[in-house]
Amino acid sequence: MKKQKLMIGILIIMVLMVGLIVTQSGFAAEAEKYTFYFVSHIGPADANMKWLTTAIEDFQKRYPEVEVRYIATETFSIKQQVEDIDIAIAAGADGLIVPITDATALEGSLRKAIEQGIPVIAVNIPDFRPSPEKIPYLTYIGGDEYLVGVKLGQNVIQAWKDGRIPKPTGVVVPIHHVGHVGLEWRAQGMVDAMKEIGVPVEKLAIGDEPTKAKEIMTAYFSVHPEDNVIFCVAAWTAPWAYEVASQLNLYPDVDTKGVTILCVDASPVALEGIIQGKLLATHSQGFYLQGYLPAEWLYFYLRFGYTPPPEIITGPIVIDKTNVEQWEKGVMEVFGEKTYNELVLW
Repeated sequence: MKKQKLMIGILIIMVLMVGLIVTQSGFAAEAEKYTFYFVSHIGPADANMKWLTTAIEDFQKRYPEVEVRYIATETFSIKQQVEDIDIAIAAGADGLIVPITDATALEGSLRKAIEQGIPVIAVNIPDFRPSPEKIPYLTYIGGDEYLVGVKLGQNVIQAWKDGRIPKPTGVVVPIHHVGHVGLEWRAQGMVDAMKEIGVPVEKLAIGDEPTKAKEIMTAYFSVHPEDNVIFCVAAWTAPWAYEVASQLNLYPDVDTKGVTILCVDASPVALEGIIQGKLLATHSQGFYLQGYLPAEWLYFYLRFGYTPPPEIITGPIVIDKTNVEQWEKGVMEVFGEKTYNELVLW
């Protein structure tokens, strides 16, 4: 009798083990491999690309069955971004992650992808148009570009009220990528923030070639000497503005009570600019999250059928002298000390 019970017990264990093996094999078979294309405008010339590629590397370690191919042009080109989207579709992309730099230009290709069953997530820049016209992507993951301008404008006003900078008398916003809707919204946020104290804001197209950009800014200040705030909508253009202001004897260092410069993003050049007293403030839009979360949500959508919320906002967070050292430490961990110092640019 005991022997019979023992045999029955062994048989039950063997059945359970076989069932477990079959179940595990089933799960393994279900774990499909996916290829996502991140078709970006943030290329090697922009330090923020490191945030995105680091996040993608971390994602792929966590989800080895997914490959994320990051594609970006050397120089900003909406036309090239459209072509890269078309290439990704033709290559059989399982999902697309795309900053909507120009909704009208990108719409045809992205709607084509969606019609073919390829899910699209907008990242970094959304389609700002109302819902009936908006590209029907799954979700937008990124900062609120309009609030970037608003929050940084409010920081300028508070710095004046605290006596740290002179009263703003005019703001100029150098725009390096004309037609980039996200930059336009940053500028509009600054326009609206400055309405509180009745200060005019002027947008200035400078392009992304350093010599030409500095010539344009120099010419601008010869005509508008009353402007004493420069809002650079990219971190890497801030040293250009600082150089121009210095050469024109506008005293751009924060403690000199001259021209005030601020910029965007938690890049080494922005953080060290604040630490060195060259910049008043910058912000973080959560670039790491913008690299990791879109890939994860595409995976969840395809693998489990989970649909993300319509919007996942990752910023802005204002960075100034009160919290810059904390950010410096975190960013240096991501970039590494050597790369961090190479990207300072001052």
